[in-house]
Amino acid sequence: MATPLFSRCDLAGPYRLPAQRLPAVQEEISASGLSAIRIEPGAASDRPTWLQEAGRQLQLPEHFGANFDALYDCLCDRDCLPQTTLLLLIGNTAALGEEGTDTLIAVLQAAADEWREQERALWALFLAPGLDLDSLPTPKA
Repeated sequence: MATPLFSRCDLAGPYRLPAQRLPAVQEEISASGLSAIRIEPGAASDRPTWLQEAGRQLQLPEHFGANFDALYDCLCDRDCLPQTTLLLLIGNTAALGEEGTDTLIAVLQAAADEWREQERALWALFLAPGLDLDSLPTPKA
């Protein structure tokens, strides 16, 4: 029997999630007993607002500074996010612009690397087509 994808710390990180795979991925998340946090700051019109709303959706502490450095710090703080597996479904990065989205991806990759060193898994699945990211790996049967 195959190991469930989301239990694989070695593969965790940011990926593009094609829309047609979303139902199967949601089913695997549920079957694994996990839950995903949807980060989709729809009304955000600029980077600070987007980051502030993302922090709210992640339930980060009030002192979260709504910038990429603070996001990295909170993502890597076990007091803020004590889970062993964290799944983020990220949509609507338009307010970040291309450079901000690239920075977000880099922050999430660095945080996923830190989590991996602690034998934890941070998955960031982008629901946006056209990003320069690998697609989420397909679980092997």
